Amino acid sequence: MASEKEANAARQQHGRDLLKQGVHGIGVEEGQEHGQEGWVVVAHVAPGADVKLPAILSTANGDVPLVTVQSEPFKPE
Repeated sequence: MASEKEANAARQQHGRDLLKQGVHGIGVEEGQEHGQEGWVVVAHVAPGADVKLPAILSTANGDVPLVTVQSEPFKPE
């Protein structure tokens, strides 16, 4: 079970790599919204995208679950 601080650290540490793999948005949310305990990192990918991401992001302070969510990329109006 990751704390919010640990999840934010994992997001910061792994964010660039996730973006390079096709993720268009990265957030930190309470895990219960995604069937997890504690906090999770949420990776947003375009619907139908073939992106292979790990289930866990490892940091010096521990492991943080990574949840992948399909969503449309933000388009400014």
